[in-house]
Amino acid sequence: MARPASPTYLSLRLQRLIPPALFIASAAVALILTMAAPMAAAVLLSLQHWNGMAPPKWAGFSNYLNLIQDETFLRALWHTAYFTACTVILQTVLPLLIASLLNSGIRGSAVFRTLYFMPVIISLAISGLLWAMLFEPNFGAVNSFLRAIGLGGFTQLWLADPNTVMPSVIIVSVWQSLGFYLVIFFAALQSVPSELYEAAELDGANAWSRFLHVTVPTIRPVILIVIVLNTINGIKVFDQIWVMTAGGPNYASATLGTYLYAIAFGAMGASNSRLGYATAIAIVILLLSIAVSAIQIRLGRRPDLDSQIEL
Repeated sequence: MARPASPTYLSLRLQRLIPPALFIASAAVALILTMAAPMAAAVLLSLQHWNGMAPPKWAGFSNYLNLIQDETFLRALWHTAYFTACTVILQTVLPLLIASLLNSGIRGSAVFRTLYFMPVIISLAISGLLWAMLFEPNFGAVNSFLRAIGLGGFTQLWLADPNTVMPSVIIVSVWQSLGFYLVIFFAALQSVPSELYEAAELDGANAWSRFLHVTVPTIRPVILIVIVLNTINGIKVFDQIWVMTAGGPNYASATLGTYLYAIAFGAMGASNSRLGYATAIAIVILLLSIAVSAIQIRLGRRPDLDSQIEL
């Protein structure tokens, strides 16, 4: 039978817990003031009607119910899902393949890494303005280049055509973010033991087999992190699309973020702000990010780790 802890022992334990508790308390207070309190206020606001001027009126869940019947919101939700799916695939596969190629020891690897990373240091708004000028149908560099090489028939109203506007903004997003995820994958590949590749090569595995059966399983946790980051960024995308198209033409590129902004601050400068309704959209974005990320993390967990946890 264990002896009860003495008062002296308990006091010593408490004294040891005081310093870390103080550090945790300060961080907890900062977290509550900067995140938890504003989030609670946002949830409360989403249950009200408020135009930013008159006193808010209680609305209950009517804002959320109206979202289901809002055709523009449903279109924005579809565009967000489409944008997220495309960027998750492209911004995971392309950086991984390029990082593997650079890690293979080709000449000029450092130069290529620098060139790929350069777009990352450009702000999203600036890159959006830059690409909007490149996609300009009359004098933009993209159509001018196509005409110069004799492919004038392939010129498009890139950002003014509902059929090409979403692929155009997806190209810009991939160009902007590729270098960031490439650096993450390159760092992960540096930690893969060379003995694994040597053993696979002795077993007769070619480069593609080594990539699939050695590289991918070894850096699986990093791949999962990149997928989750891409998903969150895709669901809350706003900057580039708003700068390039403002959700147009005719909401053909509207996402949840751009529609939220238009509702909150008035479409294109109008004065019909609906802050409660816009906040409801923000809560939907938050819930979608949490739910999809949780599912991805759950599906991406390694079975062997799960069995170890259960044991």
